[in-house]
Amino acid sequence: MNFENVVVNGRVRPAGEAKVSLFSPALFSSFGVYESVEVVEGVPFHLRDHLLRLAESAEMIELSLPYSTYEIGVWVDRLIQKNGHRDCQLRIIALGVTQAQDEALVAILPQPPPHYPDNCYEEGASVITFEGSRAMPACKSLNTLVNYLARRQATRAGVHEAILRIGGEMTEGSRSNIFAVCQDEVRTPTADRVLSGITRDITLRLAREAGYRVFEAPLNLMDLPYFDEFFITSTSMHIVPVVCIGGALVGDGRVGPVTLDLMDRFERYHRDYINSKR
Repeated sequence: MNFENVVVNGRVRPAGEAKVSLFSPALFSSFGVYESVEVVEGVPFHLRDHLLRLAESAEMIELSLPYSTYEIGVWVDRLIQKNGHRDCQLRIIALGVTQAQDEALVAILPQPPPHYPDNCYEEGASVITFEGSRAMPACKSLNTLVNYLARRQATRAGVHEAILRIGGEMTEGSRSNIFAVCQDEVRTPTADRVLSGITRDITLRLAREAGYRVFEAPLNLMDLPYFDEFFITSTSMHIVPVVCIGGALVGDGRVGPVTLDLMDRFERYHRDYINSKR
């Protein structure tokens, strides 16, 4: 699969020619935003929603996007056709400028799709917690140092993910949103406290349509003994059940029925969406 071409400000060019100046404000101030889009069988999953969130994140930090979301969407289709990507992950990056002579930059970088072990889905994953929170959590900015440090600690611990926490309050994963199930109630932190992922929003809608009671409220580590189930969501992972948090079992330590049901509903929705766009 060819990942040699990228898009920079609408122009398809070899990846080796795409460079960012050492003087870019993004290197010093994280003045930029990004999105990750899953591409399956040549179809970008919920591209419009990702591009709208890119624009919303840019507005939060007063970054003027030099191109419309429609134009960027056209570039995505052009890049997929140019490289023949049937399955990949696209990283869309917008870098801001601080001086009039600087050129604003919007780039699209194709990457191999990440793969996760089957046992994470079948038997459930283990996670740790990490003290820290992202700056401006509702904004998908380039300021992801805490996410990087949390993922690095998770890797060292040999677990799937790290859950960010402020004291005892769990907010989100280093690359995911978090959910707890308590007596058939599906709970997740409020959108103003986290980056509300596209997969998170779809999962909430599917849960409501299935008749589950859904609440957006803080999740506290002290309540872990009362969690029957726990799971995380992300663009690349979809829904991954969590059976152990920081060495403590969730419920009976097995993947629960509500999580299994939502996993099945999401995969069916995902498959139908891809088929409808081909």
